[in-house]
Amino acid sequence: MQDLIELYRGLDRKDECILNAIFDNMWDFEYVPVHAIARECGMGEEKIELALKKLGGMRITENKYTEYLGASFTFKGLSVFSLKRLVNKNAISMLGNIMGEGKESVVYNAMSERYGEVVVKFHRVGYPSFKKVKEKRDYGSLHYTVLTVRSAKREYAALKKLYGYASVPQPVAWEGNAVVTRLIDAKELFRVKISNPEDVLDMILEEIRKMYSRGIVHGDLSQFNILVNSDGVWIIDFPQSVDTKDPMAQEYLERDVKNVLDYFERTYRLKKDLKEVMEYIKDEA
Repeated sequence: MQDLIELYRGLDRKDECILNAIFDNMWDFEYVPVHAIARECGMGEEKIELALKKLGGMRITENKYTEYLGASFTFKGLSVFSLKRLVNKNAISMLGNIMGEGKESVVYNAMSERYGEVVVKFHRVGYPSFKKVKEKRDYGSLHYTVLTVRSAKREYAALKKLYGYASVPQPVAWEGNAVVTRLIDAKELFRVKISNPEDVLDMILEEIRKMYSRGIVHGDLSQFNILVNSDGVWIIDFPQSVDTKDPMAQEYLERDVKNVLDYFERTYRLKKDLKEVMEYIKDEA
């Protein structure tokens, strides 16, 4: 992905107003009409069209003619917009390098004046994923980037609910498709050869139990989003989390537990009974 800082520095106040207007109206339009942007920014439509041409050239907006000229965010544009808001609210003071990149997110290290080293995760939910979700929920004709924002918001809400009760990263801020958390100096479970697998497995299951008791099911737990170091274990990545009252919660919980048990059996020949573990996790919840 093109350097976000470079794009960030290329924005002026007019551009920022236009991006704010697109964000404010993306819940009502797939492509936000020029007249809606002009009204919110207090500028003429011709000036908005010229600015959108610039932003489209920077691949920050996707501009489209239907019955009208409208604009929506690209992933890059939504990330720049979110970065701008994070800086404006003093959540971060400096964006660093990419730490990791996958289909659903790009993760940077960063600095915060208040929290020191932090992680900024820019959520990225693609159009195919949006189509699948759209079939189940009422998203109407909205642009797929709304799902990206809701994914980030869901993760931040889960972390806020869990922090202090379970071993999860400390949530710092949320804006747009970006979630900021405090950095944890640890490695993913699959990258580490542990000498005490039974102890580590018990710690992970205890964290799942704590999360369940707080009303949260991770929904996508595996060896790839469990961090370990000499101090213990941490659970990360909550964009697919659900409330325990969700109709799919029990199915997701069992899948999470099975993923963990299967990994330890496959890697360390350590076997636990799924039914017994499920009973332990739901006990006292």
